[in-house]
Amino acid sequence: MRLDILEIGARGDGIAEHEGRRYFVPFTLPGETVEAAPRDKRGEGIAADLVKVLAPSRHREPPPCAHFGVCGGCALQHWRRDAYTAWKVDLIVRTLAQRGVDAPRFEPPLVGAPGERRRVDFVLRRQGRRALAGFHERTSPRIVDVDVCVVARPTLGALLEPVRTAAASILPDGAAADAVANETDSGIDLLLRPHKRLDLSLERHEALVALAERADLARLSWGDRASAEPVVVRRTPLLLFGEARVDPPPGAFLQATKRAEQAMRAAVAEWVGDAPRLADLFAGVGALSLGRAGKVTLFESDKPAVTAAEAAARRLGGRVTVERRDLFRNPLTATELNGFDAVLLDPPRAGAAAQSAELARSKVPRVVYASCDPASFARDARTLQDGGYRLEKLLPIDQFLWSAHVELIALFARAPLRSVKT
Repeated sequence: MRLDILEIGARGDGIAEHEGRRYFVPFTLPGETVEAAPRDKRGEGIAADLVKVLAPSRHREPPPCAHFGVCGGCALQHWRRDAYTAWKVDLIVRTLAQRGVDAPRFEPPLVGAPGERRRVDFVLRRQGRRALAGFHERTSPRIVDVDVCVVARPTLGALLEPVRTAAASILPDGAAADAVANETDSGIDLLLRPHKRLDLSLERHEALVALAERADLARLSWGDRASAEPVVVRRTPLLLFGEARVDPPPGAFLQATKRAEQAMRAAVAEWVGDAPRLADLFAGVGALSLGRAGKVTLFESDKPAVTAAEAAARRLGGRVTVERRDLFRNPLTATELNGFDAVLLDPPRAGAAAQSAELARSKVPRVVYASCDPASFARDARTLQDGGYRLEKLLPIDQFLWSAHVELIALFARAPLRSVKT
């Protein structure tokens, strides 16, 4: 059927309307006329496959990756960068408006760039004598065998061939595994996570040692993240945050790009200023707070992350304390929060509804909120606004290039901030 694309939806698909129905068509752009084949229901509309672009947008450009359109990793490589970035910023604007949040003029967005993703989750599958290494196809369990990933750091892309070779001897026929690769400051930290339990036989162990040597890995671990077993440690993986040094657990959560992490740390340093007591909630390993002056208390529920943060805290000599706490079930109360001069929170995609409600009742002067989901952020921002906070600053961040994901870091305040630059 012939459709006119009106806008891009939150998942990155083009949206069209025809005879009272909504259609979601991937790899299209606003203003385009396309031929599409309806496939199945999706939410309040119908998912359709793109057959042909009949009238292309002036913002359409050739995608840089040969796998685009099949690989499920990227959705928007065909969109000119300035229009694509404006759309991501507008996602935040519209979401805040829907919640009635008074927003300031945004900071210039941090725009993603090819070849800078330092965390990649590859998927592996043995098929006969060979193995596939890459990503799932769009909306499919099938795997796209990838030679080059244009969004990943070159060091991570170079893993594909040695990991593919190793998987052919490590995995039984038909078996699959995830390869979680983090580029740390001392080299690549790789966690191989089989989809079904596999014992480490002598042959598998030898193959993993050979993989670590061939790929020059810092560390190679095996198993689930919560109980990963380091198989080869050639160099200790390190994350450096100012003067702080963290030895991350296998498969640790990192900000997707180093440049975004540095921009977020700079925002925290500027917006929090010289606050003597900072609470870092949903802290992970402390990537956004460790290494600053003043006292920092980290709150995190993940046991491996807490262990790594505690080791870093001991090296800092008492300026940092770490508490394991599930902030979804047991948020800091307003009374506890009042013991801090500033609060930093970086929750997962679900946001921090319970914790935001306690913050709204607190007297904390400054709250810095890092978010990976505009919808949950807008909900929590409205809670803070209703509690007397003002949204003072907001920096959009594009760490997941050519995807529909957009992140941000924002400052909320109860009083004018003399130490914050205007």
